[in-house]
Amino acid sequence: MSQKLLRKELIGKKVFTEAGTELGVLEDIVIDCTSGLIRYILIRFSGKISQNHRTDEQGRVICAVDEIRATNGKVVVI
Repeated sequence: MSQKLLRKELIGKKVFTEAGTELGVLEDIVIDCTSGLIRYILIRFSGKISQNHRTDEQGRVICAVDEIRATNGKVVVI
């Protein structure tokens, strides 16, 4: 059985790439209502936001992800 986490347990955690690069802080998760899968996450970016990054109206980076993993108090995007 897969482990389950509540959204509120992930919000506010630091977000890292698989390579260990810190991206910022997880601010929200957007779910596809039809499939139930995560469409993307919204990150308060800790670095400089380039023109290549899509942002929402609040300046959060929109990060499409295939999977997220929560481990040791942080979120890892895959």
